[in-house]
Amino acid sequence: MAEPILDIVPLRSVVAIARCGGVHRAAETLHLTQSTVSAHLRRLEKSTGDTIVEKAGRGIRFTDHGNRLLGHAQTILDAHDAAVHELASPTSHTLSVAATEHGADRLIPELSRGFGALPGGWAAQFRFDRSAQIAGAVDRGLADVAVFLAAGDHPDAIGPIDLHWYAAREWKRPADTVPVLLFDDPCVLRAPAADALTRNGIDYTIAAEAANLAGLYSAARSGLGVTLLPAIDATDGLVTVDTMPHLPPIALAVTVGPRVPATVRAAVRRAAASLTTPR
Repeated sequence: MAEPILDIVPLRSVVAIARCGGVHRAAETLHLTQSTVSAHLRRLEKSTGDTIVEKAGRGIRFTDHGNRLLGHAQTILDAHDAAVHELASPTSHTLSVAATEHGADRLIPELSRGFGALPGGWAAQFRFDRSAQIAGAVDRGLADVAVFLAAGDHPDAIGPIDLHWYAAREWKRPADTVPVLLFDDPCVLRAPAADALTRNGIDYTIAAEAANLAGLYSAARSGLGVTLLPAIDATDGLVTVDTMPHLPPIALAVTVGPRVPATVRAAVRRAAASLTTPR
């Protein structure tokens, strides 16, 4: 019996579904039709032998099998994209962009439009990861551009992003201990969330930890607890929770490497700045 094959393109689709909260927004982000993304999902389900997503109210959520696949999918895509970047010609007009997974469904179209308006046929190849992993990607030679969340005093900060608490629509804050959903370390949101809860005297327990945004979405949409996210995230199926403490905004930062021409540098910064909160 032949071993199952995990193709790169369907894996990108399933990761996009997790990040965007559904097939429709994933298709828009990837510039594909919904039927194509659905076909990618069915292909992976056939290859892996189990259901990846299931209906949850008016939306979908990932099954246990789907969440396990997501972890492997991100590892495979990271390795693939790193290899492509390392082997690419230094004269290529394709830039490697390492970007925070927060707001990916808005960031990709903005950056694509910015590159598309430039002479010379510039394009972006995206790699999404946690901000803590991306912050030094340009200095380490792993990317031409890095877009990530950072402290407000970061030297490459270009503007603020509001932070809100989110939970499933039916979730209600308990009167005693609050179940909180957090990214595992390292994470730029974990410490601010914990500090705000402690400072306001809120007793809490960590109900779930996630290695990526897709896992955190899945836990929140399942009603396991409340989580802190930037206002740029695609929070389909989640609502803001006003009974939790207010936090100051976090910054969106952009680091650009020396290979990037000035015109492209400006386009990248304009595209990223469009995601920040107007003041």
